[in-house]
Amino acid sequence: MPVAVALYYGEATVHSFGFAAVSTAVLGLLLSYVGSSDEPTISEALYATVLGWFIAVFIGATPLLEFMSPVDAVFESTAGLTTTGISMLLAPEALPKSMLFWRAFMQWIGGLGILTFFIAVIRESGGISRRLFSAEAHKTDPGSIRPSLKKSIVELWRVYGFLTMLIMGTFIGMGMSVFDSFAHAFATISTGGFSTLGASMSAFPARIQAATVFFMFIGGVNFVLLYRFLRADIRPIRKNSEFKLYTTIFLAVSGLVAIELIGKGLSPAETLLNSTFTSAAVISSTGFSTIGVTSLSIALQALFLGVMFVGGSLGSTAGGLKVFRLKALFELLKTRLRAYSLPETAVNEPKIDGEILSNSVVRTISVLFFVWVGVIFVATLGVLVVEDVSFMAALSGTISAAGNMGPVYMEGQKMVALSPVTKSIWVVVMLAGRLEMLPLLALFNKRILKNK
Repeated sequence: MPVAVALYYGEATVHSFGFAAVSTAVLGLLLSYVGSSDEPTISEALYATVLGWFIAVFIGATPLLEFMSPVDAVFESTAGLTTTGISMLLAPEALPKSMLFWRAFMQWIGGLGILTFFIAVIRESGGISRRLFSAEAHKTDPGSIRPSLKKSIVELWRVYGFLTMLIMGTFIGMGMSVFDSFAHAFATISTGGFSTLGASMSAFPARIQAATVFFMFIGGVNFVLLYRFLRADIRPIRKNSEFKLYTTIFLAVSGLVAIELIGKGLSPAETLLNSTFTSAAVISSTGFSTIGVTSLSIALQALFLGVMFVGGSLGSTAGGLKVFRLKALFELLKTRLRAYSLPETAVNEPKIDGEILSNSVVRTISVLFFVWVGVIFVATLGVLVVEDVSFMAALSGTISAAGNMGPVYMEGQKMVALSPVTKSIWVVVMLAGRLEMLPLLALFNKRILKNK
């Protein structure tokens, strides 16, 4: 596809994409000869998933090597495929259009997951697909859409494609160029945030920014709920407690940002637009911007760190720990507090939407929370050891990488000048966050290593 874009605009980047395409084809052929047709074990699925993402990142970086250093190209590719959106390009508009298209297209493919895309297009289904899908583990099980896993994933991609076309059509109708509409539609629905312009969405009229607020918001909503809504079934959205909490967080953050912007002298219309845009960009992990986050108070910047840690809904393209797990932790806390006033024989279990959370779910969420905090702490410490940056800059960059968010409390020039060590740390953290931490950490399990 980027080759077609390069040919259309008469750009001399065809050889870069051609080399990447040939390399991918050769690698695929080699792997097809050495691979096995048997269903993978759980450990094999974990290795296939994690190594598949790493291979995709390096292949995605290949065309960018013409314009960036190898480390920056790998970073840019990782930020694209994981939909993080942290960019090493201060002026992306200087790139050929085929490269801008490639950056956006990587985010679109990474939005619902590389392996879910493969599962949607390959002929085989069954055990192999389910094991790979389970190993990727960053999406809710879509079995409630269709009995077949493959059919469920295909339905999710149809919804994804429909929303992409809807965003594209809206942007074109509002006066955005066709090319920019393609690129920003890919980046919006995937909650990736790469823009074709260094000024991001602030370069476009207020009407386009207002439409983007809505599209960023729905990008952070569970796609199963969106699927039901598009089939005229609004009951799941009305009853879903995660969606209600997600909306509440969005409105609360919008209100707090609006209060500060009013104090800065902005008009009511500007305040409403910028506050809702900033809130939607942060909670959905899209990362577009109309105002500089660092221009806001330290209190709001700290609040954004918490929101970035949580992220969007389970089963969405958004990153972060996920709102559902935050609610589950709240429910677990409430059961512990209730236990002090209830008899020992009383039934006191955490519930969400009327369903009791099983012990395995509670344990998994608790472990995930611990791992997220641990990874962010260790990675932030590593950045502080290597770089001469503030604690807020290091922490924001690490949380942004882990949550696949985008905002970093650091000047663009200083971020581009970071050492290869820091960039490598954030590359690993971005992939860990996209894979929900556990699959990547599981590779270091001694028992799994013995099995290999």
